[in-house]
Amino acid sequence: LPVALGVSVEFNLIMNSLAIPRRAKQAVGAITKLTNADSGEIRTINVEYNQLDPLLRSSGFEDGDVNDTETGFSPYPGNINQLLFKADAYLEALNRTKGIMPDFVNPKYKDEAKTEFKKPTRLECMMQDFPTVLVGPDAEKVGFTAINADLCFSPVKNATADGVKLQAKGTPAGVAATGEADQYGAFRKILKSIGVDVAEGDEEEYNGIKAVLKPEIVIHPSSMLCVSEFKEVFDNPAAVKICKDSSLVIEGGGKLRIQSLMLDGALKISCEEGADAVVNMVIENDGWTRKPTAENADEVIAMRGYELDKKQTHDLVYRKNDACVIL
Repeated sequence: LPVALGVSVEFNLIMNSLAIPRRAKQAVGAITKLTNADSGEIRTINVEYNQLDPLLRSSGFEDGDVNDTETGFSPYPGNINQLLFKADAYLEALNRTKGIMPDFVNPKYKDEAKTEFKKPTRLECMMQDFPTVLVGPDAEKVGFTAINADLCFSPVKNATADGVKLQAKGTPAGVAATGEADQYGAFRKILKSIGVDVAEGDEEEYNGIKAVLKPEIVIHPSSMLCVSEFKEVFDNPAAVKICKDSSLVIEGGGKLRIQSLMLDGALKISCEEGADAVVNMVIENDGWTRKPTAENADEVIAMRGYELDKKQTHDLVYRKNDACVIL
């Protein structure tokens, strides 16, 4: 979001949509530039994924929504519905329209022939259609900011069986296991970007869903949010190594510096507000492993396809009175 805020200010945007590279036919709305053939008016606006392909075909693009041969992605970025608005212009539009947005019908079908509904359809109106109510020069002050999906977008919205089919087509599965894996992966990518040696784990498969789940890295926002804060904590990144089967959890708002670390196992660091901690250590233990969920597992766990077996964890708690407790 800080990056998108900068783009909004730089280009004086009334509305800015965060977007990701999108595969053709991927079930994500697409950012497009539409031109009204009668008035010549141009709008940058979201088109729902089930409307994009027929719109393109009816507009002279015979192949519809297809991937670019060079990039491997659709030319139309995916809208992830993280929207930034310029408050005064947004308020003016609300006062003028009384908050009424255009609505439409968005049917979801079971079959390719589109003869049977997947679920009852309904009228919808969407925030991403806000550009339709902008008039005059304001209609041109709409844009998007594209960011790699692995840092900002991994929806958990599909049943496992549907996710298996999507993966087979080369499309993100959008299930519980991949959502969790992508969260770990985002932290791995950030740490690698600042110079930490982070190994990449092996691909695993549960209930037909494939994902890279190791190393598991979870960093609570109370500890670090921006890359600059990661650099403050890992102030000597070349001296930090996280092996491929490791698990690292960091939480707490205290001042934490990880000056050197070799992690081959599981480590949890809690640094409470007011504490000042410096970590220089080698951690080797049995760590955490996964096993398929049991038949009677809780639904929230079962939908993921696996459960954690926390065999051994090195647990560090730093108190504000300078005490360090090893649990």
